[in-house]
Amino acid sequence: MNTEKTCDEPREANGRSGLYRRISRFRRDWFRNLRLRNKFFLIFLIVSFIPISVLISYSYSSTRDTITEQTYSALGGTLDQIGTNIENRLGYYDQLSNIFYMDAQLRNYLSNDYEQAFYYLDAFRYINRTMSSMLISNANIQGITVYIDNKTLYSDKQFVRYTEELPETAKRAALEAAGKPAYTQIDDPQTGESFVTLVRSFSYFSLTHPYGILAIMIDDAEIYSLIEKESGNKSVYIIDASGRVVSSGDPDMKGGSLYDTFPIKDRLNASGGSFDARIDGQERFFTYKRLDNGWTTVITVPYDELLANANEATKRIVWISVAVIAVAALLIFVTAQVITKRIEGLLQQIRKVERGVFQVKLKPMGDDEIGQLAFAFQKMASRVQELIDEVYVKEIAVKESELTTLQAQINPHFLYNTLSSISALAVKEGSMQVYRMVNYLSKYYRISLNKGKRVILLEQEIQLVKNYISIQEIRFRGRLRMHYELDELLFNRTVIKLLLQPFVENCIHHAIWSEDGINIVVKLRAQDEDILLQVIDDGLGMTREQLEQAFSKTNNPSGYGIKNVDDRIKLAYGERYGVEIFSRLGIGTSVTVRIPLNTADSALPAG
Repeated sequence: MNTEKTCDEPREANGRSGLYRRISRFRRDWFRNLRLRNKFFLIFLIVSFIPISVLISYSYSSTRDTITEQTYSALGGTLDQIGTNIENRLGYYDQLSNIFYMDAQLRNYLSNDYEQAFYYLDAFRYINRTMSSMLISNANIQGITVYIDNKTLYSDKQFVRYTEELPETAKRAALEAAGKPAYTQIDDPQTGESFVTLVRSFSYFSLTHPYGILAIMIDDAEIYSLIEKESGNKSVYIIDASGRVVSSGDPDMKGGSLYDTFPIKDRLNASGGSFDARIDGQERFFTYKRLDNGWTTVITVPYDELLANANEATKRIVWISVAVIAVAALLIFVTAQVITKRIEGLLQQIRKVERGVFQVKLKPMGDDEIGQLAFAFQKMASRVQELIDEVYVKEIAVKESELTTLQAQINPHFLYNTLSSISALAVKEGSMQVYRMVNYLSKYYRISLNKGKRVILLEQEIQLVKNYISIQEIRFRGRLRMHYELDELLFNRTVIKLLLQPFVENCIHHAIWSEDGINIVVKLRAQDEDILLQVIDDGLGMTREQLEQAFSKTNNPSGYGIKNVDDRIKLAYGERYGVEIFSRLGIGTSVTVRIPLNTADSALPAG
């Protein structure tokens, strides 16, 4: 019984593994295995969906931007209008306070000492008559009170009260205004309501010790009427410097702090502006403006309401687009079926050839692309292969021919110069000099010819330069001072030959400009995945024009050496590699040859 269970488990595991492989293969090849008609249909849906989606997105974005800009402009005008209305209305109450401030009779009644006098009744009659007439003529004033420190004048708890009964915030606001009107809010301890109150210190005699403080309580309806018409689809708040709501269309907000509902205190730090904020998961737009009396008008609109029209228009565009795509999909399905019918017929004949039945009879398919495809399919494949073989072989032959030609141009170049030196020394010197020069020359050509091979070790390339220098030192007698900075770990790397010698030759024949001779430094080092060979001298240097001529095959005073070396490197290793020259006239020249560190034959045994 246990044996049967053990046998079933591997079969079950193999079944699951096979199922996974089939699912993976299906996901990888499902589009490739679709019928052509279905591919046309699917591609059309994708191609249609993308531009329509872009159109919808652009339409929504454009509509949103337009509505937002219009709203910004409209709200800016609203802010200005509300600010103007409020300042005009408060200016009216400022003028009313001037009446009391400039009333000399009232000043005398409030300042007199009534301990020994009995005419305080005249004072009350005057105060009651003045205050009552002001209340009657201004229905929006809830009350007028003068707070005094003169205890000899009795308080009637209506028009005259003592200063200690005035809330500290109102008293401080009045004193800080120094005789000018200031606005604050005073809470009624009986009803709990708060009133917008104009306070003004009667500081006719002294700014720090006024003879009284005037308080005019204004009905909230007076302030709200200035913003009522603008509160249709937005929230308008008037707040004081501490953030307390002076007036608003929301009765629950009056007297409370706006910052408890909208934590935007840090954003209201300028005289005006606008910003976006996310509050309780809702994106809102805020705009505000500060008034001259320290109040701030704040307007806020949820973006959901702001963009309601844009969202509705976008929904209509989406439904219209869906209908258009559905009609177009039906048309493309029918069109694809007509087109693919001939392709399916051709495919049936191709499958016969696949099974080895070469006697194929095709019905006339016309002269369009599908008809020509049936005729040219087999010839195309064979012809393409022939062209690839032909072009590849021809290209290799051209490259080899160019390399051979360039190599042939360089070898005679040095030979002629060296033979010229030998001839000159043979006349002037004895035979030992000739012997030594010929000896170095033979070593030079033993390496440079290298049995016809174009690749040598870097160690041999350096030795070739040293042999060349030995020949030239016989001629120039101590005027050549050579220095070598070589990374010997790179000696077993291979390069195409005669990379450095043309540049050393140019140093000797074109850079020596005084009897002191010249210093030449030859460097070999690795840099990342490249090998850098450098020849640096402190000779005459070159101008910009001479540098351009050095890379030209025409008007080149140094022969074809520099141009040929650069061409050979690019042919052998690619366009990324080659020769770079930096030179300053009167300072010297630095030549850098860049070749790859690793090539197909760049690492050979040293022997």
